[in-house]
Amino acid sequence: MALRQIEQVKKRKPFALWDLAVYGALAMFIVILFIAFVFTADRSPIDGVRFVYDEETVYSYSFTDGSFVADGWENRIEEERDGSDLIVTFYEDEARTEYNVITIDLQRRAAKVTDTNCSRHKDCMYMTEITTADGVIICVPHGLKILALNGEENWGDGPILG
Repeated sequence: MALRQIEQVKKRKPFALWDLAVYGALAMFIVILFIAFVFTADRSPIDGVRFVYDEETVYSYSFTDGSFVADGWENRIEEERDGSDLIVTFYEDEARTEYNVITIDLQRRAAKVTDTNCSRHKDCMYMTEITTADGVIICVPHGLKILALNGEENWGDGPILG
């Protein structure tokens, strides 16, 4: 690089006008996305919860109609009442060694994974409880999705399960 070119580079401003325009446009895009996702989320209370395993709804609980277990899953779903909580144990395998324990708070209309043996980190236990229609809990090792009964699985190209 010639000495003259080095001097020209030193005299330039750190950001050209077009650089600032591009950064401003990106900032506006991020703000618009933030507003769209935060303020348009479905915050309606849940009607119940459903468990989806391998794209099949295997269990659902409605606060008005009670519980429903899909055919063939009767020996892999257990329910136990504990005061105002309904404790549901989902067994991924027939041997009943891989499990998730989901506590459904009937008074607050909320659901949360309270115990699991899916991995060392047990990430699904630390996910936010489901209280609104856009809530979801996913246990990747067991392939279990816990969704609001009236919510939609609106990510990806897969089917919306109802």
